[in-house]
Amino acid sequence: MKKLFFILISVVAFSACTDEFLVTENKNSLDVGSFFKSENDLLLAVNAAYTPLAHGGMFGLGYFLRLNTLDPYIWFENPLGGADQMIINTSDFQDQWDALYVGLFRTSDILANINRLKDVVEPSKFDQYKAQVRALRGMYYFYLVTWFNLPIYYDETNVPTNPLVGLTNGTPEEFWNKLEEDLTFASENLPDTWPSTETGRITRGAANAQLGKALLFKHYHYYLRFDKGNTAEAKENLKKAKEALQRVMNSDVYHLILPISKTKADYQAALLSNSSYLDIPVGNESYNSENNAESVWEIQYNDDNRAAGGWLPGWQWGGNLLYLYFSPLGYRNHEIDPTLWYEFETVTSHPGGYDRDPRAYATCYLDGDTLDWREESGQKVGFQSQQHTKMTVSKFNLYQGPVPSKAIGLKKYNYPQFVIKSSPNCAPFNVRVIRYADVLLMYAEAAYQLDGNDGSGLAALNQVRARVDMPAVTSLTPAAIVHERTVELATEGHHYNDIIRWSFDPDFRIDFAKLFNNQFNINKNLYFPIPQREIDANKGSLMQNPGW
Repeated sequence: MKKLFFILISVVAFSACTDEFLVTENKNSLDVGSFFKSENDLLLAVNAAYTPLAHGGMFGLGYFLRLNTLDPYIWFENPLGGADQMIINTSDFQDQWDALYVGLFRTSDILANINRLKDVVEPSKFDQYKAQVRALRGMYYFYLVTWFNLPIYYDETNVPTNPLVGLTNGTPEEFWNKLEEDLTFASENLPDTWPSTETGRITRGAANAQLGKALLFKHYHYYLRFDKGNTAEAKENLKKAKEALQRVMNSDVYHLILPISKTKADYQAALLSNSSYLDIPVGNESYNSENNAESVWEIQYNDDNRAAGGWLPGWQWGGNLLYLYFSPLGYRNHEIDPTLWYEFETVTSHPGGYDRDPRAYATCYLDGDTLDWREESGQKVGFQSQQHTKMTVSKFNLYQGPVPSKAIGLKKYNYPQFVIKSSPNCAPFNVRVIRYADVLLMYAEAAYQLDGNDGSGLAALNQVRARVDMPAVTSLTPAAIVHERTVELATEGHHYNDIIRWSFDPDFRIDFAKLFNNQFNINKNLYFPIPQREIDANKGSLMQNPGW
């Protein structure tokens, strides 16, 4: 998807000695009345509605910086305090709030004005524009309600225009109902695929996947949380979640990237193609990476050099900051706790010759691992771990304690190395927000919650395992669901969100004390604090979440 950058030029007009100079037109911006007049105006507005997801507060950096810091399997660089110790300030999630509300404002503002172009744009294209905007807004609503509990709600009927009027907390029902409406409309009006010139736009499959994900999360955050899990409405919600995910599975658009041959290199290429920015060659074959058949919803980045003085992903430059912060050649703000390594099952007689689930080696950099396959990269050297001040316990024979341990490197989104142009800044790795493996595992979970085990959910989960020739599990249980999501999606920013929602279901046996070393306060940490700046700006109209 093309990224648009606007340069505003100030123009000052002077008139002769007449009062007409008091009536001026603002040349720095277009008001709504002069903007929404053509299809090109609508195209520019829709393009701008995408960019907040790419901003630094979201997938440009902040999503991973915040969510992976909170992941018990990931270490933050400073172990003496901070979010990895559940020490959170009421300003810590300001960047995420800002990005989401820029997105909510842009999408709602477009929807408030879009009907002015109904007779200008061809009907099917008009619905596609509208569907893109509603799919994006559904995504913004989803993160707002699952992260901030009772944030500010508005839609196209009441877009805020007066900064002097204090805004109030929304209700869970407002968010859940509207995002379902938005994503359902999008799933019915978007194409299955776009032309190659429009790669990155939301598809029918992406809308269905996000709809299924949202309704699955609603089961926990709304129905189970408020003791409505056994109601007919809750069952119908799960049924719709399962059906939305089933539509993605039945579309014949997506599939898991499978190893072409049963070699270690092929298994690794098949897995790492889902986080690489380059296609990965193995012998005479090549594994497609960005926007491949496993990618359902993907944020587009490129390695265009950043604007002078700019550090804002999705705004001042085309890349993100993930490689700068987390790669072996960057700051290494995040590293993997060795306990994650032991979540990957050991195996014998694996066709690829592995001693452990192949996904372990596609997730973790271990000492000596090659950083890049390309001679020209200059990085055909081994990964070197570094001492970390957190302690491991002696049962982990990879890294012995009780001494400062060696943390494991993050391989996803850091392989191959990015060593050209403005490296390590402005990284071109596209972020896969939802990939097909995630869809299969969410379908399995929805099937479990709805039917216990109707066979289809277990088959979906085992399809993910079969991709790496891990033996099938025989029963669909909460433990099987937790394990499979933990190892398949490790370090991709999902685990903390999963922990929180599973905690509303006692069958998942989430032990906050064990996971967070007795530092998780269940009376406040289930949701992020509403940023204090927003509380102050709304002069008492907006209430803080409980416990903060």
